[in-house]
Amino acid sequence: MSRPGKSDLGTVNFGNPGIGTPVPGKRRDAVQIKDIMVMGVATIERDANVAEAAKLMRDQDVGMLVIGTEADVAGVVTDRDLLVGCVAADHPSADCKVSGHMSAPAITTSPDTDTLEAASMMREMCIKRLPVVQNGSLVGVISFTDIAQSLDQPIHDILFGSSMAHRPRSATLVGKVSHYFTHLGVAAVDLEEPIRVGDKIHVVGRATNLAQELRSMEIDHKQVDIAYAGDDVAIKVEGRARPGDAVYRESD
Repeated sequence: MSRPGKSDLGTVNFGNPGIGTPVPGKRRDAVQIKDIMVMGVATIERDANVAEAAKLMRDQDVGMLVIGTEADVAGVVTDRDLLVGCVAADHPSADCKVSGHMSAPAITTSPDTDTLEAASMMREMCIKRLPVVQNGSLVGVISFTDIAQSLDQPIHDILFGSSMAHRPRSATLVGKVSHYFTHLGVAAVDLEEPIRVGDKIHVVGRATNLAQELRSMEIDHKQVDIAYAGDDVAIKVEGRARPGDAVYRESD
């Protein structure tokens, strides 16, 4: 099935108002799953082993297999399921059955579902792909990539909203997180602009949206009250940060 090119859809805001909230004055034409789904889904029997499943994923260039048949969807298994559940556990892949690592029952959608409804469900369920079932039969599969292409929106924005939507209107980008120390709750930040203790900051990324007052900051394990562009600082954050997250300073 051919992929759609540039979309004629109106601008869609995936920010704080909620996924798929249209920008006032703009219209989003309905796009249904059947318009963009991939047909010819890769399936495998539940008694197949992990080695067979991995080879099929490689040959079909897919990251998920439907367990069962087109008329009987028993569950799904992903490449991560195989890697974490079998390989990382040092289990012989030829002895592991895919049925032991599948997610069941499978979460599915229908061809007539709106793409934004499907994206919202995938976001809530923390899954990247959905089998498409009609009248009890498997007819296709949809992924976040398919939805992003159809809406002409980055996957990041569909999943979490754009960073522009998360950050305050009046804010300055001051740096990027280079590392996060989980046991300390501290983020290492490469500064591009000055920052000082007491500033109100926002840490924004693909899966991060933190807002707080900057209460402490260190350079080379020494407490400082102010740091400048070019400094590598360690700041205490009130939540998990991730490498690549943007750090904004809220303006007065």
